[in-house]
Amino acid sequence: MTKTRECFFDDKKELVSYIYNSLSNPTPIKLQKTLYFVWAFYAATYGNIDYNVASEFKEEETYPKYLFNAKFEAWKYGPIDSDVYSWDKSDYIEKFKNSFSPATPQDREIKLFIDDIISQVDNVNDFGLVERSHRDKAYKDVYNNQESHTSMNNDEIKRDYISYVKQQTKV
Repeated sequence: MTKTRECFFDDKKELVSYIYNSLSNPTPIKLQKTLYFVWAFYAATYGNIDYNVASEFKEEETYPKYLFNAKFEAWKYGPIDSDVYSWDKSDYIEKFKNSFSPATPQDREIKLFIDDIISQVDNVNDFGLVERSHRDKAYKDVYNNQESHTSMNNDEIKRDYISYVKQQTKV
């Protein structure tokens, strides 16, 4: 089997710019929650494929394990990536080049996946997104209102979302 890269986006600025420019109203909360949900659902689906088990996926169709190198923290209003928070606060994101251009069938598949989640999140108000993210066990287990930032565990986030995806497939 060929070795796949670890992250789909080597530089998360590319994804942040794409999300920012895709949202109808990219508020700081909406940007952060979209980034979080896109990462979590990717980890639970494409990032969770076991290529050692026979499946409909061909060897040349392998997907990276992670969408990007995530470093989420539990803040009062839910999971936050502090880099993105800083970029947004300083209006730096608007200067990013929106360069996400799918080249392969796998790239196009991931773009469709990301677009689907963006469209769903875009239709929810900020505090609906905050309320939804507060339900995640990975968030609840580490959030401490006495501390402004507490690191979240990516493996725990992934476990939460594997469970959500399994629940959805039972419908």
